[in-house]
Amino acid sequence: MRKKYTRILLLEDNLADAGFVREALGELEEIQNGNAWLSPFELCDAETLEEALLLLKDISFDVILADLWTPDSGGLATFQRLKAASPQTPIIVLMNTEDPGLTVRLMQEGAQDVLVKHEVDCTPLGRALRCAIERNRISNGLRRLSVRDELTGLLNFTGFLQLGEPYCRLLRRRTASTPSASCAYLQIANLDALAELAGRHEQEWLLVEIAEMFRVFSSEVDLMAYFGGGRFAVLSPDRCGISLDSALRLLAAEIGTKAVARGTGVELQIQISAVELGEANTWSLDQMLDHVEEGLWENKAFENACEIETQTLIQ
Repeated sequence: MRKKYTRILLLEDNLADAGFVREALGELEEIQNGNAWLSPFELCDAETLEEALLLLKDISFDVILADLWTPDSGGLATFQRLKAASPQTPIIVLMNTEDPGLTVRLMQEGAQDVLVKHEVDCTPLGRALRCAIERNRISNGLRRLSVRDELTGLLNFTGFLQLGEPYCRLLRRRTASTPSASCAYLQIANLDALAELAGRHEQEWLLVEIAEMFRVFSSEVDLMAYFGGGRFAVLSPDRCGISLDSALRLLAAEIGTKAVARGTGVELQIQISAVELGEANTWSLDQMLDHVEEGLWENKAFENACEIETQTLIQ
């Protein structure tokens, strides 16, 4: 069954251009006559990037139409902040004139399409919306089937669960004399701020660097994963919770040192939480992950802090 509405966020500070887009969408609905391509539209307007970001926090949109030049932002930076705020939402960029260089860069950054405003009509706009939504749906579906994170090469959440659950069942059979198995998170709490202040390239460098450090840090029998949002996980069958926590704190200090040497210019806020596998979590990976998550929330004292000077904080 189709969704009742196709929710669209329109970021446009020019009232005439915003009205033109509304008219095109209205004409498209009349042509469709209630069926075929898309569900009826539900359009939300934002005149500034900050307004758009606030809407993205509260509403799940099917697609974003965005003019990248707003009173509070401009160009590629606008796109990057939108993408960081809602990475799973397809973005179609609206431009006043053709700019081949910027168009190529936007497509490389993940834009679904780039349209020139004066060339937009109801049918081309409808086709662009439908294609963007469908491509995004297929891409998300393939991403869920994959067990590896594309950027870091580590297991993703799906892969971690698929391998980790039978892993825990095997660990349960071990004798009491064997060292306790444990699971831990290492999270960069201000990853979005890093992208906004230092650029997406710095965010990606940090994630790739941490992934490589995890590979060096972990043993051959550890399971390592990146869950997105700056959160890394490790399931270790031969380290107790205290040992794994201590090792991750040393790793966090090394991460901070590398960020300083690179001149990242943003304070890295790192949270660590570790728990042991055992009767307390019924030898279940799901329950153990819940306990690790609780540990992160208990240590979230610096949630809104962000300094320009680089320094690693561990809660």
